Amino acid sequence: MVRNLRGFIAALVIAASVLAHGAAARADSVTGHVGDSSVPVVLDALIMRPLGFVVMCGGFVAYVIGAPIMAITRPTDMGKPFKSLVALPARYVFVDPLGHHPDRRDAEYAGTIK
Repeated sequence: MVRNLRGFIAALVIAASVLAHGAAARADSVTGHVGDSSVPVVLDALIMRPLGFVVMCGGFVAYVIGAPIMAITRPTDMGKPFKSLVALPARYVFVDPLGHHPDRRDAEYAGTIK
């Protein structure tokens, strides 16, 4: 049973990487725009959103662990790590439309989260 599960997970990872790579190449060649990334909706809904949720939860745990140290050393900067560890992944999971995610390095996108 474990062997079958391992093979299934390996097939999912390979399929996801092939789909993501093909979608990124198609989006760049068709639109010529590098700022947005489009992925197949099924890949986004079944693999990327759950992984984004796990990353968001891990970021929240990291923030809670580091918050006391931050509160002592730099209390005015408490929002910066929260934004990058929790708020941006939460926006990725809950706000961005399926199959379409703006570039995370875009200052305008990051500035929309208060």
